[in-house]
Amino acid sequence: MMKKWLAVALSLTMIVGMMTACGSGDEANTNEGSNNDSSTQVETIADGGGKVLNIYVWNDDFQNRFEKYYKDYDKKTKSIGDVKVNIIQNANQGSNYQDKLDAALAAQDSAAADDKVDIFLCETDYVNKYTSSDMAAPISALGITDSDLSQMYDFTKTAATDASGILRGVTWQANPAGFIYRRSYAKEIFGTDDPAKIQEQVSDWDKFTAAAQTVKEKSDGKITMLSGFSDALRVYAANVTQKWVSDDKKLQIDPEIEKWIDATKEYTDNGYNAKTALWSDDWSAGFKKNGNVFGYFGPAWLINFSMSEGSGAKKNDDGTYEPGGSYGDWAVCEGPQAFNWGGTFICGAKGTDNAALVADIMKTLCCDTDNMYNLTIDFQEFVNNKKANDKLVADGVTSAFLGGQSLVEGLSAGIDKINMSYLSPYDQMCFENLMTAMADYYNGKSTKEEAIENWKDMTIKSYPALSK
Repeated sequence: MMKKWLAVALSLTMIVGMMTACGSGDEANTNEGSNNDSSTQVETIADGGGKVLNIYVWNDDFQNRFEKYYKDYDKKTKSIGDVKVNIIQNANQGSNYQDKLDAALAAQDSAAADDKVDIFLCETDYVNKYTSSDMAAPISALGITDSDLSQMYDFTKTAATDASGILRGVTWQANPAGFIYRRSYAKEIFGTDDPAKIQEQVSDWDKFTAAAQTVKEKSDGKITMLSGFSDALRVYAANVTQKWVSDDKKLQIDPEIEKWIDATKEYTDNGYNAKTALWSDDWSAGFKKNGNVFGYFGPAWLINFSMSEGSGAKKNDDGTYEPGGSYGDWAVCEGPQAFNWGGTFICGAKGTDNAALVADIMKTLCCDTDNMYNLTIDFQEFVNNKKANDKLVADGVTSAFLGGQSLVEGLSAGIDKINMSYLSPYDQMCFENLMTAMADYYNGKSTKEEAIENWKDMTIKSYPALSK
C-alpha cells in the first residue's frame, strides 16, 4: 500500500517545473471571461505525506461512491493505508455548509497538519464561488492531465474553470435533464407514451402550455401538468444570457427568469400546476401511484434519489427497487429547452498535505471509465464520461423506473446545448430566495414588482456585498 502512495507522490514531485492547466480536453471551454489558454501555467503541488484526509461534504452521496469504488479504502478502519479518512458532514440548507467550509478554509494556513482540509465537495449552485478563487487547487497542479479529463463533457469543465482558464474541480455527474412524465397518463391523454411523440407535444413553451391545457381538459382538472410553482425554474435559468449579479455587484433578473415568472403565474391562474412548494410532501405526492401530476422537470438524480423512492416501490438494501406504485410508469423526453440541474464537484483544497491521494480519488471517481459505467448501473447516474455513456447505450442498459427506456438516451437529447457560462458565486441563495419571494405573487399576496423587491432584499441579506 505505502509503495503505491510513494510512487504516486514521487510522480508528482518529478513533474518538471510547471504544468499545463487542465480543462480544455478535446473541446473549447466557453467559460465567460476565460481565455482557456492551454499554456496557462500552474505550480505543481508536492505531496506532504499527511496522515489524515479531511473531506467536507453535505450528504452521503460522495461517501457511498467512495466506499464502493475506491478499493484501497478500508471501511472498517476508515483509512487508506496509514492515512485516516475523516468525512465531515454539514447540512446544505441555506448557507450552513458553505459557512462551515469557509471557516475551515479560512484557517487552512494556520491549521495543524491533521486538521487541514484536503477535499471539499461543491454543488453547481456555488462551485463558482470556490473555483473562481485559489481556495480550490488547480487540477493540473495535482497531477491530473488533459488525457485524464478527455471523456468529460465540456460544460462540466466550464462550471469549475476560473477566469484565467484554470480548471479547479471535477465531477462524476453530467446531469443533463429533461421532462419526466407518466406513461399511463400520456396514453390516456395523448394516445401514446412514446418519448418521441410526447416530445412533439412539448418541444417549445407554446406547445408545452397547449399540452398543459389538454391535460387539464382531458382529465377534468384532476391532473396538473406540473406540481409546483418552481418546477420549470431550472429550465428557464439554464438558458439565461447573464448572471444573477452584474460585474458591479448589482442584482439583476434575466429575461428568461422574467419569462418563468410570467409563465408560472399563468399556469397557477389556469390550474396547470398544483401550487406546491419544491421538495414539500405535497410537491412529491405526484410521484405516487395515484399522484395527480403529469410530469416533472429533472435530471437522473431526481429519478433515482427522489422519484424512485417516492413512487411506492420497495427499496432493497443494495439500493435496487422492487417495482410497485408508479415505478416503471415513467419516461423522459427533452422538453421545451435543454437544461442541466445540479452536480457535485470534487475540489482539492489549497494547502492540502495529501495531494497525491486527492488526485487519485479524483481520477478513480471522475475519470475511470469502468467506474463511470458502473455508477449508472449501481446508482442510475448520468455520468460525466462520454465513452462510458456510449457503452451503456451499445450494451442496451435501460432503466426499470423509466419502463425500459435508456436513461442515457432519454437525457442526452439536449446535452450539446447546455451552457454553464453564467454561473456565479451567489446562485444558491438567489434561487432559494426567488422561489420564496415569488410564491407570494403566485398566491395573490403581493404584486410581481413587490415580490421581486422582496427577493432583492432577501438576497442582499444573504450576501451583504450586493446591492439593488
